Amino acid sequence: MSKEKFKEFIKTKPELAKAVFDGKTTFQKLYETYDIYGESSDIFNQYLNNKAEPKVVNNTSFAEIANMFKNIDLDTVQKGVNGLQKAIGLVQEIVPKNNNNIPNYEERPINKYYED
Repeated sequence: MSKEKFKEFIKTKPELAKAVFDGKTTFQKLYETYDIYGESSDIFNQYLNNKAEPKVVNNTSFAEIANMFKNIDLDTVQKGVNGLQKAIGLVQEIVPKNNNNIPNYEERPINKYYED
């Protein structure tokens, strides 16, 4: 079987490409299966019969969001923020604030050799 026929087969069965993009299989595995068993193999049914599951829309109310914030431990959050501030302070101390320490480059004259 040729690669062109396999490409046409994949175009007719977009569920197979979706299975690859979801990480369930690879195009290499699909091609090898296609090459060995052909188009009408039942092996492809495991990818073709999987219908997309409808996404559940989570409708949360304001009261539920408020309850989530009530359960947050503010002391733990404050400790985390303080740790981040210390880490940022350390990075700022390490990184130079200005680049005045870099000497200016002066181009040498073309006819001057070995500092004559």
